[in-house]
Amino acid sequence: MDFEFITDESQREQAVEAYNSSIADINDQHKLTLDEEVNGLKSKNAEILDEKKKVDGKLKEFDNYDFDKANEAMDFLKNNDNAKLLKDGKVDELIEKETSTMRSDHEAAVLELNGNLNEQTTRGNLYEGLYKTKMVEDALRDAAVEAKIRPEAITDVLLHGRNIFSLSEDGSIEARDAENKLRKTIDDKVLTTSNWIEGLKKSSPHYWPGSKGAGAEGGGGGGDDLAGAIQRAADSGNHTEYRRLRKKQLAN
Repeated sequence: MDFEFITDESQREQAVEAYNSSIADINDQHKLTLDEEVNGLKSKNAEILDEKKKVDGKLKEFDNYDFDKANEAMDFLKNNDNAKLLKDGKVDELIEKETSTMRSDHEAAVLELNGNLNEQTTRGNLYEGLYKTKMVEDALRDAAVEAKIRPEAITDVLLHGRNIFSLSEDGSIEARDAENKLRKTIDDKVLTTSNWIEGLKKSSPHYWPGSKGAGAEGGGGGGDDLAGAIQRAADSGNHTEYRRLRKKQLAN
């Protein structure tokens, strides 16, 4: 995982340390699981060989054709599936039978470890996305405050601006078009958060505090236009009316 998108060195080191720690834990757990499975297989093989010796010893007890012991041996072979396989020389089949469950457990453990790794990767990607969004919003907020935009309008500026600007690989805030070229203003300057907000003075003048008496002069005409109505709604704190009129203005 590459954390170079985090410009703050301290935050980047913490993110890298946390990510590497989680990967190391997963690898250690994976190795521990494999070691346990291998040791289990070795132990099971030893048990099978020991059982084979016992069966061979059991069969030798009937060399003198003692019928009671012969019947006992037949019952043993009949009721013990592992003994049947050993008697028929199917040692590999017996090993396969005894270790199949262990392999299934091992595969389940590997799947779980892989799932944990994928989860860590997903969380890392989510963290990256949240970080980039925050950096863009912080830059837009700083530019809005510097331009003296009304505090209640800053949220609207952030919602609009984060669809235009993004965090570049070098940590700067930039705006690119569909062809991945830097967007520019009408006067052919590279679009920045500052000059973009400056341009809002024409399209969204209600973002800035206006003269308290401006909307009341004349009793009609200019006081009844859409921009004036939006300004009055903003001044009065009527958010519902403000959003309705703002939507109408954007549609025009």
